[in-house]
Amino acid sequence: MEGLNRFCYAGIYLQGVLAMINRIRVLTVQPSSLSARFAFLGIALRWTLGATPRPIRLLIGPHDLEPVGSEAAFWQFALRHAFTGRSFLVTRGDRWDLAASVDGDEVRAFGRKFALRQCLF
Repeated sequence: MEGLNRFCYAGIYLQGVLAMINRIRVLTVQPSSLSARFAFLGIALRWTLGATPRPIRLLIGPHDLEPVGSEAAFWQFALRHAFTGRSFLVTRGDRWDLAASVDGDEVRAFGRKFALRQCLF
């Protein structure tokens, strides 16, 4: 009987893991200074010129994130961040989708569409 309980626990645990995989977070970033507004452009420029390798992890506020996407997607994000002064980061776990887009309550990220259901301000 004990083996059956272990199996059920594993099934519940796997369901919990699968539910976490489908969850994303949408973070809003507003730079607090002019240098912060153009920081991502500096990273993109150094990356393109070969002065630094591809960023493996970026610390943005309290979040340590792994950028997922191409160099062109990083440039688009950096330009959008510099010109608008605000950007959205769509994350899943510690991964950050550079090419993600937010349109109302629909988010396109990680090759899928997500519906926003819970927003914390």
